[in-house]
Amino acid sequence: MLAISAGCAHYQAAPLAPAHSADEFAARRLTDAATHEELARLRPQSTAAWLPRQWPPREWDRAQLLAVALTRNPQLAVARSEVAAALSREIGAAQVRNPELTLQSEYARHDPHPWLYGVSLNWLLRSPERRRLDREIAGLDTGNARLQLMDRAWAVRSALAAALSDWESARRRLDLLLKLAAAQDRLLALERQRVAAGEDAPVELLINEQARIQVEQQQAVLRAAADAAQVAAARALGLPPQALDGVMITWPEWGEPPPVEEGTLRQAREQALLSRADLAQAIGEYAAAEAKLQASVARQYPQFVLSPGYYWDHGIARFPFDVGFALPLNRNRGEIAEARAGRELAAQHMLALQVSIYSEIVAAERAEHIARASADAAERQLDAARRQKQTADLSLRLGAADIQDQVGVQILGMRAELEVLEMRAQLQTSRNNLEDVLHAPLSGPELALAQSMSSLVSGAGL
Repeated sequence: MLAISAGCAHYQAAPLAPAHSADEFAARRLTDAATHEELARLRPQSTAAWLPRQWPPREWDRAQLLAVALTRNPQLAVARSEVAAALSREIGAAQVRNPELTLQSEYARHDPHPWLYGVSLNWLLRSPERRRLDREIAGLDTGNARLQLMDRAWAVRSALAAALSDWESARRRLDLLLKLAAAQDRLLALERQRVAAGEDAPVELLINEQARIQVEQQQAVLRAAADAAQVAAARALGLPPQALDGVMITWPEWGEPPPVEEGTLRQAREQALLSRADLAQAIGEYAAAEAKLQASVARQYPQFVLSPGYYWDHGIARFPFDVGFALPLNRNRGEIAEARAGRELAAQHMLALQVSIYSEIVAAERAEHIARASADAAERQLDAARRQKQTADLSLRLGAADIQDQVGVQILGMRAELEVLEMRAQLQTSRNNLEDVLHAPLSGPELALAQSMSSLVSGAGL
């Protein structure tokens, strides 16, 4: 007993400190040393290109930000802890059941040997098949926890990509609205001169003033959208929103994702229909239900309990050896029926999920096709506006038009450019959705992380 006690684990308190953890989170920054250490520690050799050579980098691309999110997002930390908890259950499933030790004593007052001393063990024996099934079920649960971690990682990636796309869209449109506001101010000043000179009716001035106010309203909406996108990006990165203030983010191909070759798209589609993280998890759940059904069938047979012992029975040494049986007289029918129904439920869930993935992929592909056509139409409209501006510039030089006509045409061109940005934002959103349903990046710097996604997600080798 002393030897067993000496080898026992010792309890160590680990109290939570909410105030300290809140302060620690508020102090996080994208360029702090802790972020650099995490990225350097988890960098796979095959993806060395995504880690900046200089620290901190002047600009961040999507691959670098995704790597930060995979290492610092708190929800992924929870999922990693769930994997560790599943691994601990595997240890328990592989262990042999502990015997129960019973110490006995008895005193007979008038017996020449009044004392009885005894010790007995009760040991439940599991068959090798049952031990194998228990280990298999625990291993399947661990595999499902890993797949759930991957699925959550893709959810984080999707949230980050959407936030960065909204942020980039708002930033570009705000830059254009600044130019449009300046042009509207110029047009408004010219219109005031014309109204003062009696060349135009006052209602024309009112129309231009309303147009200028609309620009201000659009700017306010876009500033709110940019702030919301910054908050969403920071949440995906596991950072406070202020950590992204002044951070330069580069996305040169935003709004113009390159078309994907049919062979690459077909391969990604087939992989998603066979092994997307949530689908693989559903397949693992079916395998676990199958193993539980096998275990339920195995439990309809008797279980053995060995009870060896030793007694000093009033001067006589006794060595009993008892064998007990757990007799499932009901043949474990209820548990077997429940396990069989669980297996059928898991099968139908997997099939329904596969059908849903197929539909999502088709819808995402069609949505990108429509968004690309809309963006191309907006580009043609912008080209027409640019040609109209060239004509207005020529007319101004020839004296066939005045400066107000030229500014009006310039404003129309800027509004057409805003329409192009909106269509490009929709195209980028459709590409993000397609990558999300495929669980695979199709373009951009994230391709450097595709081969090592699982190692980055799992962190410390979970």
